[in-house]
Amino acid sequence: MTDTEMHELLEKARSAIREEEVDLLNVMLPRIQELADSGNPYFQEVIGAAALEIEKDYPKAYQYLKLAADARIPSAQRGLGHILALGLGVEKDLEMAVVLFREAAQAGDQFARYNLAVLYLRGVGVPESQEKGIQLLEEASNAGLPPASVQLADIKGAMEDYAGAREILERIIPDGEIPSLSAKNLSAMCYMGIGGPVDKVKALGSALKTAELGDRDGLGYGRTIASELTAAEIEESISWSKVDDWAQAFLAYAIDQSIGGS
Repeated sequence: MTDTEMHELLEKARSAIREEEVDLLNVMLPRIQELADSGNPYFQEVIGAAALEIEKDYPKAYQYLKLAADARIPSAQRGLGHILALGLGVEKDLEMAVVLFREAAQAGDQFARYNLAVLYLRGVGVPESQEKGIQLLEEASNAGLPPASVQLADIKGAMEDYAGAREILERIIPDGEIPSLSAKNLSAMCYMGIGGPVDKVKALGSALKTAELGDRDGLGYGRTIASELTAAEIEESISWSKVDDWAQAFLAYAIDQSIGGS
């Protein structure tokens, strides 16, 4: 197998684990297992990740993630740290979990940085430090990790830094990897001018994203906000929030009901 073929296999396997595509993963596992058992740490990490996240076979996950973590594979260090932090099939070892998360974060693993931030915020395995926790969340958020951005926005909101919270939410909500509550919160902030000027275009876009994420309140809020917008502004909302696939039907409804102007 060429290096290119191995890279493609790794990416397909990791995608299958993330998306929980079990049937596809099972097709690839025999070859992946062979490569892992031949000593390839990248495929050892994949076997460990599949055991941890799909099979829930924690002894197997520990065995393979430990091999890959010893080879300094950051995602394996993070996975092994997760096992040790929670004591999944092994004795809990927060001290080692922190070491692993820190090494993985220093190597660029943003999920490990996020995990380390949570430990600092809660004072678990490390001295409690909101300052260090927020700093790590900001680093992971700036690197594009949605869970870090969501938690950071929540913290800023609790600290009444509404401008900071809104800036984060406006940046991450169009891509949709967020809870529906975050989209609903941004809709209210933009509609009422909290943390920045009134922006009914983004208020509607956020309401539509709320609906797309499974909260039907978003449609009700959307109808109310759309009644104050023109058809062109509604189009702009749909484009900004990236909900074009289904929201065009909402636009047609809005126009038919004369919710917007021309």
